[in-house]
Amino acid sequence: MKRGITAGIIIGFVIGMFITPFVFKLSFRHTFFKEVVSPYDFEKTVRVIVQRINSTPGWHVVSVIDQRKEILKYGGQDVGNVKIIKFCNAKYASQMLKNDDTKYMAVKMPLSIAVVEKSNGKVVVALMNGYLMSRMFAGTYEGRIMEKVVRDIEHIMGFVHFRFTIF
Repeated sequence: MKRGITAGIIIGFVIGMFITPFVFKLSFRHTFFKEVVSPYDFEKTVRVIVQRINSTPGWHVVSVIDQRKEILKYGGQDVGNVKIIKFCNAKYASQMLKNDDTKYMAVKMPLSIAVVEKSNGKVVVALMNGYLMSRMFAGTYEGRIMEKVVRDIEHIMGFVHFRFTIF
């Protein structure tokens, strides 16, 4: 009886060690990154997002990177329409970066939203899953700031009825 329980625990542990990373790998893209189809064409989607960011109190667009142009300029192959909108909120950024213990978060600043035109013509807006990130930091100083950022991004992306979810 004890051998059966011990064997079951060992087998369960070994299976868990192999299945958990496999499941994580399969779900990673859809868990950590979110994509939503835009109702507008590529350029209008970029304009609408930029306008919504700039009209949200405290937020401003830092830059819009034409990734296609940059890739072609430095010898890469044409990837189609891809623009990355970099944006920031000085209040939240200063709260996050004022403490030495949270300065590492600068690696994700300014925030980014990508607008891409897929080969089938669909325009997609891609973002990191801010809700999941804030949950990973739940109960921490960083997490409290991230929760505010998530609410603002959901407002900015309201034109596509976007909401962050865990899955």
